[in-house]
Amino acid sequence: MSNLIRKHPEFALLAIALAVAGFFRFYQIASNPPGLYPDEAMNGNNAVEALATGAFKIFYPENNGREGLFINIQALSVWLFGPEAWALRIVSAIFGTLTVLGVWLLARELFGGWTGQSREAGGPPSGEPRRGLPPAAVIALASAFLIATSYWHVNFSRIGFRAVMVPFFLVFGLAFLLRALRTGSIPMTVLGGLATGLGFHTYIAFRFAPLILAVPIAASLRSWYRGLQKQPCVPCVAALFLFVAFVAALPVGIYFLNHPGDFFGRSGQVSIFATDDPLAAFVRSSVITLGMFHIRGDCNPRHNFACFPELSPVAGVFFLVGFCLMLLALFRRGDPNRFPAALLIGSFLVMMLPASLTREGLPHALRSIGMIPPVFIIAGYGAWWIWEKFRAPLRRAEANPANAPHQTRIRRIRKELAILAIVAMAWVAGEGFRNYFFRFPASTRTPAAFTTDLWHGGRYLASLPDDTEKIVVVNSGGDLIRGIPASAQTVMFATGTFLESERREKNFRYVTDVRDIAPADIARTVVYPMNPLDLEAREAIRKRFPELEGKNHDDFILFEPKTKTSR
Repeated sequence: MSNLIRKHPEFALLAIALAVAGFFRFYQIASNPPGLYPDEAMNGNNAVEALATGAFKIFYPENNGREGLFINIQALSVWLFGPEAWALRIVSAIFGTLTVLGVWLLARELFGGWTGQSREAGGPPSGEPRRGLPPAAVIALASAFLIATSYWHVNFSRIGFRAVMVPFFLVFGLAFLLRALRTGSIPMTVLGGLATGLGFHTYIAFRFAPLILAVPIAASLRSWYRGLQKQPCVPCVAALFLFVAFVAALPVGIYFLNHPGDFFGRSGQVSIFATDDPLAAFVRSSVITLGMFHIRGDCNPRHNFACFPELSPVAGVFFLVGFCLMLLALFRRGDPNRFPAALLIGSFLVMMLPASLTREGLPHALRSIGMIPPVFIIAGYGAWWIWEKFRAPLRRAEANPANAPHQTRIRRIRKELAILAIVAMAWVAGEGFRNYFFRFPASTRTPAAFTTDLWHGGRYLASLPDDTEKIVVVNSGGDLIRGIPASAQTVMFATGTFLESERREKNFRYVTDVRDIAPADIARTVVYPMNPLDLEAREAIRKRFPELEGKNHDDFILFEPKTKTSR
């Protein structure tokens, strides 16, 4: 094993980064985050319905509309593991972990294949053999490790939201496309087109991806027409890629053609174009979004922790350094990193648009999720540049025959520098772990953010016998979904009562007004007000049913017959 690691250090380090990524995304997945937010539960209920009816949809129009790919994959998970909250979230964890691999692949292709930095850039003095990994490998590994331990990406890799697929399909689509344009590989072309086309089945933010894909295609076509591209037929690769992407995206495209109102969904409600001054709103949204990396992040506890910046201090420094270097490369003629700079900065700005074009809930880490790949690849480049600035003088000093008497000291400094780099990365990982697995669960805002009380209440109701009539008073609001406020989705998933047939079988009723309550047998009836703080609803239940008594069950209240022993 040790011999294998010495022969293939890059893949060994990549395996470590993927193991760390998997640990951060799967550890305690059954309990952290707690509860189940109604939007997640809505996905789960649609998945359960699809399994029961066989009607797997391209687009699920309820709850402001959602592309169906993620929900249909969640249905497979529910079929395998049962209707559990973690069964919905494990799908996100899988996509999140694989995205780390995609970031490594994209960075490796950008700084290795397209710039020739696999061994040349940042190399040793002329005539000296290189020790250690090539620059492209270091950049790719640093990028992978930074995203693997990022709270921003870890958080969305553990919640059942379809948006986590945006960075996944974006990095693999770009990586395969770059490889295809460079080598002419037909399999890479098809895989790139497939990943890109499927990306349109994910989340509205991916609809901006064509603006990014145009960069490598245009650059390759320009080189090919000028005779600078060795690839024999770039137009052929581009045409095949676009054709496969078109075919893969066609089902959802046809749906939107037939249902144009679903194409925009909720985006029209929060758009800057609904304001009196769209330009001013755009500038404001962009400034706030840019500030979320180092100043003030998303304050929604489902998206971020305690308004912390989306980047840790160390990753933030790496990103600033990398971004400045990318800007310099972009405007420096002949710079080998000019194309990677154009693609990364372009991706950064394009994937900022889903947040910049809205005016609500800013900064918004979820709408900005497509920025994650370019942010962490840029940060990985910054980390490599800082590492080289410290290591290069030592390498030159070691290669100089005049420093022969000082070789022991030079080697000691190099080891200390390596230890410092390891400590810096360990600190990044430790901070991410502490924030997500210690501070986030302990926060008083976390249970409410994931409607933990509704999940517990639903689980308790599910444990009652079928001959007990369960009346759920939906007094917590939300848009109507099949006549019932959306907040009830959590209870429905917890009890398996989304379908009318299931409600009849398990003796469940959902009402919004206590005046609608008319139980057949009060001795076998329980009433669950979803919002325990609604004193008016509780008092109305007491007056209408004096035989029932409100009893506390940890974080929820249930009205049960007075003769019944509280559990």
